[in-house]
Amino acid sequence: MGTTMTNGEILSFIDLLDKHKIEIPIIQRDYAQGREENRDIRCDFLNALKNSIENNKEIKLDFVYGELLGDVFQPLDGQQRLTTLFLLHWYAAVKDATSNNDVSSSVLNRLSKFTYETRLSTRYFCNCLVEQPIVFDSKNNVSGLIKDSSWFYISWVQDPSIKAMLNTIDDIHEIFNGIDSLLELLVGQKLIKFHYLNLHDLGLSDDLYIKMNARGKLLTTFENLKAQIQMKIEDGKWEEKYEITNKFDYKIDTDWAEFFWSMFQDKMDAAHINFITTVIMCIISLNKDKHPDRLYMLRRLNDNIDAKYLIQYIDKEVYNYIYSCYELLKNADTNEFDLSISAINFWSHSCPKGVLREIGNDSSSYTKKALLYAQIEFLRKTDGTGTFNRSAYEKWMRVIRNFVCFANVSIKANSSREDLLRAPDTFESMIAMIHFLAEGYDDIYAFLTNLKNPGAFRREQMAEEIKKAKLISETPILCNVIWKLEDLSLFRGRISFVFDCLNSMPLPNTLCEVDQLERLYNNVFAKHFDEGKFDEEKFNRSMFTLNVNNSYEYYNYWASTWYAMNAEKRKFVVNLIELNYYIYCERGESKEYIKQLCLLLLSNDYQDIINNFDKPDDMPMWKATLIKDPAWFQNRKSDFFAITSDGEDCYLLKSQRPLTPDGGQIVS
Repeated sequence: MGTTMTNGEILSFIDLLDKHKIEIPIIQRDYAQGREENRDIRCDFLNALKNSIENNKEIKLDFVYGELLGDVFQPLDGQQRLTTLFLLHWYAAVKDATSNNDVSSSVLNRLSKFTYETRLSTRYFCNCLVEQPIVFDSKNNVSGLIKDSSWFYISWVQDPSIKAMLNTIDDIHEIFNGIDSLLELLVGQKLIKFHYLNLHDLGLSDDLYIKMNARGKLLTTFENLKAQIQMKIEDGKWEEKYEITNKFDYKIDTDWAEFFWSMFQDKMDAAHINFITTVIMCIISLNKDKHPDRLYMLRRLNDNIDAKYLIQYIDKEVYNYIYSCYELLKNADTNEFDLSISAINFWSHSCPKGVLREIGNDSSSYTKKALLYAQIEFLRKTDGTGTFNRSAYEKWMRVIRNFVCFANVSIKANSSREDLLRAPDTFESMIAMIHFLAEGYDDIYAFLTNLKNPGAFRREQMAEEIKKAKLISETPILCNVIWKLEDLSLFRGRISFVFDCLNSMPLPNTLCEVDQLERLYNNVFAKHFDEGKFDEEKFNRSMFTLNVNNSYEYYNYWASTWYAMNAEKRKFVVNLIELNYYIYCERGESKEYIKQLCLLLLSNDYQDIINNFDKPDDMPMWKATLIKDPAWFQNRKSDFFAITSDGEDCYLLKSQRPLTPDGGQIVS
């Protein structure tokens, strides 16, 4: 019977074997560290061990978690490292057998206490490895000698753990073959150590054992990153005053693991990587002076190019921030804080299952990273209060939504809308702005109302948000209609055009501001310009009836020379994305046309506008035809038309790029 171990005790591999048998339990995965595709990670680990031995420098390999059943220790986390250490000690014992036979025999005897229960073949292989004689020579790799041995069954090569162990043995031979007295260095100096932890002694549930062993069969990038972070923590002494249960390596495999398990199950490790990447990107964005090449760094991180090299971005400041973000989100989940944003329309960037879940499953969106940072900032500011103000949170996320949606003004006239935050510079700017606004997290409207120096953050949208904040602060009943207008697909948070219409409404003193905005919402925007309600035919026909500066030319917002003819190509507005572009494009007269239409729609519908229109004497006949006869618009072949230089003729084009003069049907 071995000596009982205490939690947090620092042990070498031989120390653990002297105290207890080590049994890899049935529920554990195969030995993944030895797989061919993981050779880079495996060799990095082995070279770190070699460096420790050669330089007489102690190395600690994180915690080894497990359950003690009588005299048998069953590792639940640490199997990969323990198996590699078993193979390294076996190799050293065989290699040095002739020069130090007594020590070699003693070590091999102790190594017999290490076994696998995952497969019978794996168990037999481990037993045979320490019990059957083998002599290394310079002509063959070690795995070849093993497979040529009489005790080796050829069917064993189908066992993934055995196959992986043979790969590791060959790499050990390549890396450690030149080290003399390797066995004495391993078992004598005991430089390679780890912390032992019995999970049952800490009161953790059996469910966690299953969760800790269901993260997939491959050795993940995250497992490697954990070890690298732990090495930095120990080298830098970042956690000297932490209790064991508050240390990073404990948290990441218990509290935080349980939190991530609830959302990601077998994708948990990848979700951790995505989350840590996001947090790193946010803190890089806030440290411009520290990272002159930050835009390059942000792009590589967002594109997942540097996933295997995240450790290079982590110093003590970044580590502390990563730790705090984990704690904030875990505590929010524990306290059942409602971080959902489903009540706010984010359109294609909606997060129905939560922002963290979206980030965990797909880390490619700058927009969702920014939204997660906004949540973290809100929690960071409320940390320690023990309360969660859902109303303040919803207002906060709504204002952030408005800024995020306005970040991309490159809406195209060809029915496309690019990703909201589509580049490192816009992401960096948004993170800085969220950090700035977070001072007013608890009442963002009051903060904006009293803001003396708004800075240079998206000045146009900032001015609109300040205006809305003042209106809501002065007249709280306005909040509901402003929110309804913001949520329309046409505006996506940016409603300055509505205020332009409000200022031009007839009889401005007969109705209060709330009633006027309600009329605009109900009679115009929700009725005609919400998702699924846009009548492109009647909209365009009505727009032809409008006169701005004695010109009936609403279509001049967009132009292109028509190939092979003396004409300019124009485009009908056919959806809400294009209408948004039309409203906010640089041509000021475009806004005047649509403003006229909106004011008419307060008391009329499209057909009224069309029916009440009388053709001016100087209007070309083709315009009157398009207004009065819906068949021309309904039967068009494309969304493009061309007008001759004298303005007298119009061609409805068959395609966007006609190549010949007969590329369209003339309207007469």
